[in-house]
Formats: sequence, C-alpha cells, structure tokens
Amino acid sequence: MDMNVNRLDISPGVVEIECAHKTNAWQDVLRCLRVLLGSEIGSLALDRDFGIDWSFLDQPLLTARAMLEQELIQKIRRYEKRVNVTEIQWTGDSLSGQMIPKVVVELV
Repeated sequence: MDMNVNRLDISPGVVEIECAHKTNAWQDVLRCLRVLLGSEIGSLALDRDFGIDWSFLDQPLLTARAMLEQELIQKIRRYEKRVNVTEIQWTGDSLSGQMIPKVVVELV
C-alpha cells in the first residue's frame, strides 16, 4: 500500500483516504475522518445526520457504488471543511462484489 494512503477499516466497509500534501494538521483531519466514516448514520444523539448510511450496500453494485460516492462526498464536505474531495477511485473485485473506495482529498 502507498505510504500516502491511510486505510480505515470501518464496519461494515473499508475506505482508503489519500492526501497528496500532508501538513501537521493531517493527523487531526485523518482522526476526524475516521470518526465520521466509522460512525453509522443516526448514532449521534444531537446530530442524527452524522455518519455514513450503509443501507444501500444490498443494491446492485453500480447503484451501491454511486450512492456510496455521493454519501462520502456530501458527508466529508459537510463535516470536514479542512479538506476537499478531489476524486474517488475504486479498487477490489467486482465479480465478488467487494469494492473499496479510495477517497483522494486535498487540504484547504
């Protein structure tokens, strides 16, 4: 795995985060992204929209992939204003149905 990629093993999925230009603030940003992406939507009492909605994972692969991309971009944009999502790359085996998103971000 690339040294610029941080793998977040979060239930029920895996998300990789990549940042090209890391600064001292990167570790804090990564920690905040780990909390956001590792939280299930509705699990935070005072903000029921915080977290990721994984309910669409039973959809057909392309539908689930599109919905997860939208969910990741919207939630990162809303809750972690120190980064911009520049792209989402997909790895994994589509035949087995396992796809791993790599979210590429830039610090602002």
